Amino acid sequence: MKRKIYLLPLVLLMVVAFVACDETEEVDKYHDWKARNEAFVDSLQQVFDANPLGELQCFPDSRDQRVKIFYKVIEEGDKSQQRPFLTSTAKAYYRGILIDEAIFGLSKEKYYTRLWKEVGAFDSNFSGDDPDPSFDTATDFFINESGLRNGFREALQRMYPGARWEVYIPYQSGYGTSDYGSIPAYSTLIFDITLVSVEY
Repeated sequence: MKRKIYLLPLVLLMVVAFVACDETEEVDKYHDWKARNEAFVDSLQQVFDANPLGELQCFPDSRDQRVKIFYKVIEEGDKSQQRPFLTSTAKAYYRGILIDEAIFGLSKEKYYTRLWKEVGAFDSNFSGDDPDPSFDTATDFFINESGLRNGFREALQRMYPGARWEVYIPYQSGYGTSDYGSIPAYSTLIFDITLVSVEY
């Protein structure tokens, strides 16, 4: 009988250890992805609301005025030239990333400051800090192409040749509620776009 009493604490310890190991199972990288992306866009809205004349700006998606596409101008571009029309072809350098958990550790003022070197791009046509025409090739985007995401299209149409923007496209103006290749559903798309030239 005494031997059974001594074994009871050992069995309880093993059960607790097993349950503890089970609870420390790693959470999926995209756990609660929709809520995290919505929180990120809400944080951009808060930054904009706090300083509407600051460097973070926005415009409504023409398909749904409730959805806002945020952007930061890095370079203005040549305002003496025309911006792209729906019938234009825009030549641009770009790279795109998704939000990451590290962004939530930043202050509100820095939510939209990206450390591009530390976050892998899901798509890009240049590899350095800046596009280099000696090594990198800009892509031609027909503005009215059906496969072009609306947020990307609308940003291009507001840029002047030579402009460089950092653009934050909510999932409603991006790939929506479905996965697209390596991009999970509900993803906010963050793009670094340089508009090189426009063919009208």
